[in-house]
Amino acid sequence: MSAGIWVEQAFNFIIFAILARILGVEAFGLLAMVAAFVLFSEFLVRETISDILLTHEALSPERLNSVFWLLALLGGVLTVALYLGAGPVSYFYNEPVARELLIGLSPTVLMISLTAVPVAILRREMRFRVLAIRAALGAAVGGVVGIGMALAGYGVWSLVGQRLAMTATNIVMAWGAVSWRPALYASRDHMRRVLHFSHRILGLRAAELAAVQSPAVIIGAMLGPVPAGYYAIAWRVIETASFLIITPLRTVAQPAFGAAARDGGPATDLLIDVMRLTGFLAFPAFAGLAVLSEPALVLLFGQKWAPAAPVLSLMSVFGMYLCAEKVQQTFCLAAGQPGRLAVLSWVEVALAAGVIVVLAPYGLPVVTAGFVAVFLLVWPLKFANLGHIAGLSGPALMRQHLAPLLLSGGMVAAVQGVMWQLDGLSPALLLLAGTVTGVLAYGLLAFLFQRDRLRLLVSMLGPQGGHLPAADTQGIER
Repeated sequence: MSAGIWVEQAFNFIIFAILARILGVEAFGLLAMVAAFVLFSEFLVRETISDILLTHEALSPERLNSVFWLLALLGGVLTVALYLGAGPVSYFYNEPVARELLIGLSPTVLMISLTAVPVAILRREMRFRVLAIRAALGAAVGGVVGIGMALAGYGVWSLVGQRLAMTATNIVMAWGAVSWRPALYASRDHMRRVLHFSHRILGLRAAELAAVQSPAVIIGAMLGPVPAGYYAIAWRVIETASFLIITPLRTVAQPAFGAAARDGGPATDLLIDVMRLTGFLAFPAFAGLAVLSEPALVLLFGQKWAPAAPVLSLMSVFGMYLCAEKVQQTFCLAAGQPGRLAVLSWVEVALAAGVIVVLAPYGLPVVTAGFVAVFLLVWPLKFANLGHIAGLSGPALMRQHLAPLLLSGGMVAAVQGVMWQLDGLSPALLLLAGTVTGVLAYGLLAFLFQRDRLRLLVSMLGPQGGHLPAADTQGIER
């Protein structure tokens, strides 16, 4: 799964870098402003209602049919809503082209809703090789279409073509890999149970996407497309990095949590292992990105994107939070208890939106700092909720991230020292020197102080990774 996701993201990132150089800041800002509504709708149908198929309960044709038709109905309603709302959105932004862009992107919502069930079947059966190939091929096909349209002079519409081509390829690959096909009947009892689960998971997914897309909407409306473009490029880097780090663990962990529960095993043992690995991998990666934000942006996208560096540095802190929170979310979903987490997530969204509106007159970096601070302040409540579901102590769960956080701080000091010494070199040399210093510094600190997590990482990657010894959940209480 890791290999497939990294190949997919490599394709996406290379394509994104090429398009960023061809199209410029304003095109990406416009698309970010419009795509916020489409991505919100896509998120509601991608891994929402279909997640009930990954819990500990057995599958049946009735349950599969119920989930499929509910998703098809939801996808159709959302697609029509986007079409009808395109005019008001264009008026809201005072950008006439926004209407056509929103209409052009809206079919992806229905397309994704029709493929959510086969993807869930593949995840439940842990057929990750198929999912990995599907993701990589979709990224490649979308990239070819997007770059071709950009070179042909289609401007921002090349980003729309890229998205449509990628989604269509993903649909073909998913349906070709499963034998199940929907029927026209569905059990009333199953429909009722799916609806009972779906309203909570939909609330959680909606909050999750609103948290990361509402800033683009508010920034675009209050500050204009150029600041929105800087925010979009910073968020894209954070999204890509977090996707590479946490998605392999999250994608495999959710059906594994459900399988452990079906077998009567302690899913909390796996939770502790995944949490330890998440902090061990994610915290130093984002700490290094915070220090190396400017040379990374200039090297990847060009000098015109350098003003986004302060935003990327601040968003790197959010990247640490995001990776750790994804693990919490995955466990809550596998346990069938997303309700309290959804409420806390909406509290974050409301507070963050208010902070962005208040701080907008002070500039994009201040807005970003306030946005990140909101999530860090609410985070302990999410640990408490996770502890309640897992039967563990919330503060003890938080302490799992303390050691990698402190070691990442030591690594940052070493990298920053090297950056000061090499000031004036080209972005490529600065990025190379900073990365090498960070890897060596964190590797040494991990060898000295986190050998248990190094052993855990090696065991997960080895051929017996699926048969790890149980984590010491008693030990985290001490």
